[in-house]
Amino acid sequence: MATRKGDPRRYILKVGSNLPDRKKWAGQLRVFSRELAAYRLLQPLQGKLIPRLFSGTSADDGANGLLLLEEIRDGKNRDQLRGLTWPELASATRSIARIHARFWNSSALRKSKDLARHHYMRAHEIRRHLPRFLRWAQLSAKERIVFRDLPQRVPAVLNRFRKQPITLVHGDLRSDNIFYGRNSVRFIDWGLALAGNAAFDVARLAGGSARKPLSLLQHVDLFKIWHTELLRHGVRNYPLHQAWQDYRDAIPVTNAPTLATFSPRGRRMAKLITKRFAFSARELGVV
Repeated sequence: MATRKGDPRRYILKVGSNLPDRKKWAGQLRVFSRELAAYRLLQPLQGKLIPRLFSGTSADDGANGLLLLEEIRDGKNRDQLRGLTWPELASATRSIARIHARFWNSSALRKSKDLARHHYMRAHEIRRHLPRFLRWAQLSAKERIVFRDLPQRVPAVLNRFRKQPITLVHGDLRSDNIFYGRNSVRFIDWGLALAGNAAFDVARLAGGSARKPLSLLQHVDLFKIWHTELLRHGVRNYPLHQAWQDYRDAIPVTNAPTLATFSPRGRRMAKLITKRFAFSARELGVV
């Protein structure tokens, strides 16, 4: 938190980490460059669906930087380990759909040089990270089945996604990164933003942040909320069957391990999210 003399407002000052591992990770994913690019595109929505950005800069090829943001005082986020209720999932899904619709095949999005194309966290590097992930995660036999075919399935899905409509994707849509107000939803931490397939956001939210694992019918209901909101905000030529295929295909991508090592809380969170994603994959019949 940051304050300024004579200014009653409070700010969040986001800076790069001094920890070597975190700095290396930030550089590999260019998180500050991506976050700044996302905030520039989202400028008309600041204060509505995202916090206000007052100033920002990126350095060291995106590994470092500084963002001066408003502190969100009229909203709270939910702990990732606890997860979200159904009304919270539905509310976030409607709100992210508005962002997806706004940037659907957007020329401004295509011109942005700092937004990665179809880099869904580190899913494209799954062959490198999966063996180490499986060693430390100690998954059950049933959970390991979900990961068995990922090295073949994920590249195939990514190839298909490259032929689909693109939009601005948050890239790390989970309960830690969503602030709920009385009548508002705002999304923070856009450092993994990308130009890609919108279904990834919804699949990641539903699979990784639901407090109780969603049944197949609940997945369908959440998907319909998202697709209906896209159409309501102007998306055309994206029929239900195509969108549903994207949603199902996004499940293996969200299951792809993103990092080989985590902090202690990160490991607890990763194991819990992995179990949630595995349940989603089985419910949707993608394993």
